Formats: sequence, C-alpha cells, structure tokens
Amino acid sequence: MVDVPLREVSGISLRRDRNGRKFLIAVGDRVAKVAWFALSKDDKGPIEWRKKSIAKLSGSMLPKHDPQIEAICADGLGRVLLLQETPPRAEFIDPNALKVVASIDLVVEGRGRIARAWSDPKGSRGEGAVLLPGGNLLVAKEKKPAAFIEFGPPHSPSRGLVRGALAEGRAWPIKKGHHRFVALAMWLPDKTLAKTCADFSDLEIGPDGCVYLLSDKSSTIARLDGLPAGGGTAALLDSWQLGDLEGKPEGLAFSAQGHAIVALDTRKARRNLVLLEPAIAHRRRPSIP
Repeated sequence: MVDVPLREVSGISLRRDRNGRKFLIAVGDRVAKVAWFALSKDDKGPIEWRKKSIAKLSGSMLPKHDPQIEAICADGLGRVLLLQETPPRAEFIDPNALKVVASIDLVVEGRGRIARAWSDPKGSRGEGAVLLPGGNLLVAKEKKPAAFIEFGPPHSPSRGLVRGALAEGRAWPIKKGHHRFVALAMWLPDKTLAKTCADFSDLEIGPDGCVYLLSDKSSTIARLDGLPAGGGTAALLDSWQLGDLEGKPEGLAFSAQGHAIVALDTRKARRNLVLLEPAIAHRRRPSIP
C-alpha cells in the first residue's frame, strides 16, 4: 500500500513528459489538485509525490472545492484530460505550461434511456476516459445504465476501440478553445459483463493494447473484447477479483510490466494506492497509428 497525498482519489493514469520519463498521476474529486511521481523501470523505486492546484490554471472552469473530477488520462506529450461528472464536460490541460488547452462539453442527444440519464442532474455520468486516435474520446458511464460512450465533434465517424488507443508518444489531435462533443456511438455490456461488473468505475488501456475496466461495486478488473466502431455490445474476455481493499477502488492504471495499479477512494490521504500481483497485462498488441 502507498499513500497518495489526496483525499477521495477518483482517477489515476500514466503520463510521460517530453523527455520520455513516465509518471503516475492521480486526481481526486474533493479538491482541484493533481499529484504525481516518477515511475521506476522495475516498479520498486522510491516514491516522491508532487502536487499542483489545477483550479488556478489559466482558462480553467474547475471550482477549487468539490470539482467532481472522476477520471484522468494523458496523451504522448504529457498533456492531461480531466473528466468532470457534473457538469458533464472535460478540460484538456498542459500541466507544464499551466494552462487549459481545450474545454469540452459532452452531450448525449436524443430521448433514449442513456440520453435521459445523461441529462438528469442527479444521474450518473462519466467515471473513466480514454483518448482515441483522431481526436475522439471514450467515456465509461458508471451506472443506470452502465455503458461506454464515444464522444467527438458532431458528424464525425465513430472509431471504436479494438486494437489499442492513442499510440504511445502521439499527441491527442484537438484544437485549442471550446468544443462541443456529442455521442457518436454507445456500447452496453452483455449479460456476462453486466453480471461481472455491477458498475463502471474507471477505464484504461493495458500495455497489451486491451481495454480494461474497473468496477467498484464488484471489486473487479475486467478485460474486454474490444469495442467495434459504430456501437453495439461490450463483451468480457477475462476478470480478476480484487478481494478486500481498505477503500473503494476508483482508479486503474498499469505499469510497463503489466501490473495493475488501483487507487482507493478514502477519506484520509493514506493507504490509498496498491500495486497488484501478478501482472495481468503484459502481451503487447499493435496500436492504431
């Protein structure tokens, strides 16, 4: 167990800087701050956390307290996307330049079940996010109903997620400024996945290129059989029970060796990060360029 210097950790992700060094970055939904440390090659090096307020970034709309940030992910240039549940939006930031690159409203149009749940002020929205090639964004909706939603500019084609996400070292292609992304495709879990994962708490791509899902209620990590372009059904490949943890599992990332790293939502900023054994994601598959 490791201490993350944040209360109520809600998301973690790996990011790299312009020199190729890799960091584990964490965010919580209690205050608008991020924390990070440099990863060692063998997952056993010393941990020296650094913190930064993100509510003070130039162009940010995040409140200092209770920002409702539920997920974090990064591109190959070290820029970071922060996913808000309420309101449903995201900020894409450059932590080195201390500014917001782009702000994104996330809209589900229509009158379907997911659209109604997404627009409900008390409804459940995004809990996990993955950057897709071409500038689209994949979001895991937590519950009622749990679903995967691909967002992008209106009239853009769905890309899905079958052979990996944004290639390592690549920039996420988005223009500066304010954007309105709409739902381009949706995937509901099949019966096996729905039974295995009672809710969706985070989303991550493993070093093998597969899609991994974290469930808080089921205390489970699931590996998925890809999400074909255009929407449809999400199917389960494998799953791993996490056992008893001292907090709610809310964040998922992977080390280069394929070990799952799970962040726990706890009231106190200690014993809220765990590195799991054995490695579960170690076979590299090709990524979409």
